[in-house]
Amino acid sequence: MSRRFALILSIVFISGFTQGLLIPLLSILLERQGTSAFINGLSAAVLYIGVIVAAPLMEGPLRRRGYIPVISFGLALVAVAVFLFPLLPSIIAWVILRFLVGFGDQTLHYGSQVWVTSITPNERLGRTMSLYGMAFGLGFALGPLAAPLVDVIDWLPFVLTGTLTVIVLILLFRMPNEKPSSVMPEELQSAASRYRLVLSTAWFTLLPGFTYGFLEATLNASFPVFATRNGYGLSETSTLITTFVVSSLIMQLPLGRLADHFGKRRTLVTVLSIGSVAFLTACFAFERYGWLFAIFAVSGMALGSTYSLGVAYMTEQLPRHLLPTGNLLAGIAFSLGSILGPIAGSLFVILPSMLYFSLFVLVLTTLALLLRYAKRHETPGI
Repeated sequence: MSRRFALILSIVFISGFTQGLLIPLLSILLERQGTSAFINGLSAAVLYIGVIVAAPLMEGPLRRRGYIPVISFGLALVAVAVFLFPLLPSIIAWVILRFLVGFGDQTLHYGSQVWVTSITPNERLGRTMSLYGMAFGLGFALGPLAAPLVDVIDWLPFVLTGTLTVIVLILLFRMPNEKPSSVMPEELQSAASRYRLVLSTAWFTLLPGFTYGFLEATLNASFPVFATRNGYGLSETSTLITTFVVSSLIMQLPLGRLADHFGKRRTLVTVLSIGSVAFLTACFAFERYGWLFAIFAVSGMALGSTYSLGVAYMTEQLPRHLLPTGNLLAGIAFSLGSILGPIAGSLFVILPSMLYFSLFVLVLTTLALLLRYAKRHETPGI
């Protein structure tokens, strides 16, 4: 593994750790303060609004300045916001800080993702993006485990993740800068023309990112509220979320290799279908912790690679000069799912308990069918 790729994986790990810690931790702290489930979910969605706002602003700076300045800006923004959370303990301040974390996360993720997809041959995309997903997933798995530290010292989990972010930022400054391909056909000089081309020819490759964003944000924002209201404690809730992520780590690399062999689309449709069946089972077994544990393990193994496989699928469908645009739109699709997830989840929390997991079944089944149908419209080249 090259030093460059190892550093990219470290950056993605920190991003996963930060999200894995902040999303459930802040939701639980607001729940303890008596904040309504809807306001709680809306507050969590603000992080992904920051992601969407940042997305269209990053392509120009990335093409002009290169990867390291863009990623460094994102890391610095996340570090500052995280350190400020315990110093500004109000819901309004947390909404603003969540927005900044989302903006910074999108910036560092976008730079890292374009960097990886630009330097990886198509025949190794599944494996490489699996390692990318594993790095994020490992951070995301460890993040919730740090949430209970807030009961020891209220600022401890925030200082922990902020310090890790600063360390990676320092290491990044020691790397030589690179830029994405600058070769661009004349008809694609405007951003609007690039967006239209990617959306018209590869829209179906954005669906997995939407799916994963919806699922991840809902499980981390509204599921802790659902679990608390059904008698589960913070430790049990954090363990379930961590089980989902750790299970995804087990299958990241095998699924990446299977996707390289059998095709990204076929693999994605299969894992979405397995996840749908798993959550359908959860509709009838949510009161039994042992069953929920097993369901989260199975669904994690199936769905944890959805985003990374989606990016690999997208990279196969686009020429190199459109990868910054494709990755940008993949980030927006992820963010749209992440915004809709907590809001929809907060509405399903107030419904009868057995209906909560039907939200996941509906989304996964619908998108699996869309992705399967989209095969008829695939464009092999541009």
